[in-house]
Amino acid sequence: KTFSALRLATGIQQVTGGDIYFVDTESRRALHYADRFRFKHIPFEAPFGSLDYLVALQHCVKQGAGVVIVDSMSHEHEGPGGMVDLQEQIVTRMAGDDYAKRERVKMLAWAEPKAKRRQLINGILQLNCNFIFCFRAKNVSKPVKNPQTGKTEVQQMGYMPIAGEEFVFEQTLNALLLPGAG
Repeated sequence: KTFSALRLATGIQQVTGGDIYFVDTESRRALHYADRFRFKHIPFEAPFGSLDYLVALQHCVKQGAGVVIVDSMSHEHEGPGGMVDLQEQIVTRMAGDDYAKRERVKMLAWAEPKAKRRQLINGILQLNCNFIFCFRAKNVSKPVKNPQTGKTEVQQMGYMPIAGEEFVFEQTLNALLLPGAG
């Protein structure tokens, strides 16, 4: 995904201009391609909070980015300090080890992480720049009740990005690179 994102960014840059900035959450992995592509490297470590991503993106745009690659945006969802982690921290703060109380506050604890993601999305929509967001993907299935038999069956959903669907919805283009696709 890193190599493909850099190829895509180079093509966009040839049309729109500006520098390519690479926000790297993957232990400087983008630098493996520094000899093949021209980009400005921004190392990005945990916490991977929504607003931390927004600050990084705003920084890149202020520096003159024409294209910003974020690899990986999945950390905003499930990485340390990301949405899932923040929700768990809030549940713990509200209910401690009381299992019954944890169950009661579980949904309420999503309010803050979801509000922060909405701030991220709205902030991105206000930035005049081209963005390439790389997501990790996982093969997803879900239980579905068969209306004829009444039995629950597993329905394969295929590869899905590790992200909130509201984030993926805002993308202009989504492309899935299957494992080994080259």
